[in-house]
Amino acid sequence: MRIMMFSHGYLPTLSGVTLVVQKIARAMVQHGHEVIIVTASEKHLPYQSEDQGVRLLRVLGIPNPFWWEGPFPFISLAAIRKLTDQYQPDIIHTHENALLSNLLLQVRWDKRPAFISSCYSLPSYLTQYLHLGGLEPWFAGVIWKVAIGNLNHFEHVVFCTRTHERDFLAHGLRPPTTVISNGVNIRRYCPEKEPGEDIETRYNLPLGRRILSVGRLMKDKKLDLLITAMREVCDKQEAHLLVVGRGSERPRLNALIRKLNLEPYIHLLGYVPEQDLPGLYRACNLFAIPSLVEVQSLPALQAAVTGLPIVAANSAALPELVRHGENGLLVYPLTPHALGEAIQTILSDPDMAYKMGQVSLEIGRTHDEQLTFMAYDEFYRGLVGKSN
Repeated sequence: MRIMMFSHGYLPTLSGVTLVVQKIARAMVQHGHEVIIVTASEKHLPYQSEDQGVRLLRVLGIPNPFWWEGPFPFISLAAIRKLTDQYQPDIIHTHENALLSNLLLQVRWDKRPAFISSCYSLPSYLTQYLHLGGLEPWFAGVIWKVAIGNLNHFEHVVFCTRTHERDFLAHGLRPPTTVISNGVNIRRYCPEKEPGEDIETRYNLPLGRRILSVGRLMKDKKLDLLITAMREVCDKQEAHLLVVGRGSERPRLNALIRKLNLEPYIHLLGYVPEQDLPGLYRACNLFAIPSLVEVQSLPALQAAVTGLPIVAANSAALPELVRHGENGLLVYPLTPHALGEAIQTILSDPDMAYKMGQVSLEIGRTHDEQLTFMAYDEFYRGLVGKSN
């Protein structure tokens, strides 16, 4: 089977979506499919390459004012038609719901392949980057209408959580839907250390209790709330926040750290290679995520299968991974005080933290990425079977 995927970006452009697209594409190659991906060039100029059997067609990348590392893909309708005529895909699967998906819907097909879309975002994601004041609810409504109007032209829509699926169905989504978890590698992300693992020394990690946060340093991640919450935590006990990720918010976060006199307790580690991440999770006592727009969250999945208790905003799909009082605590969104109080509650009770970590393991293991890959393989084969 030949699958052509369209994605805003692909590694080395780093985000939750690019990581998911990469691992699904690689897995489908291992399942015997041919996979071609059309995506923006991180070098801006077009080029072609291969990634473990996945063919990458990187198109012109236009600078993105909201995310410098993730340029916008630029490709014409004629170029899309030429590529599809050349590769004759059985399925076109877009992992992007704006520029590329709109272009795909405008192409005039002689015989259209099976047309599916994955959805990874909420309209409120975009409004966080715009200063709209009282117009924000109106603008969010407009985005919902545009998003639903777009997705209603696809034959099938894939979501990674039931919560996300319900939100779109409630706003008028009509095509059939399927829920497939983004999945996590439960053999690498686990509580057991690897032989010779010494992440504390290599990264010069501080002694004492450690809270971990992983993700892009961008406005939608709300890391300023977590840093503010750490002032309350550190007033009651010594604890350190380790923040993994890179992004345009770093200067603003550094300024906030200095303002709150938290330099000894907050450590912006920047980019950490994926091979070091499992050890870093194991070196921490708790995972925290204050973001309001997570439709699943790969880092939260990784924390769960490592056996960490989790403190999260009670927003979007995070409650599917964080059961309040069982494997962590959910806090009211945008409340640094509640965030700090929840972190303090878990850190001050090791027995509670351990029990929560055990429940995290149970929840996380249901998201084994091997189950994800099997589900995608069956899904793709089912789609082609129906069209034949």
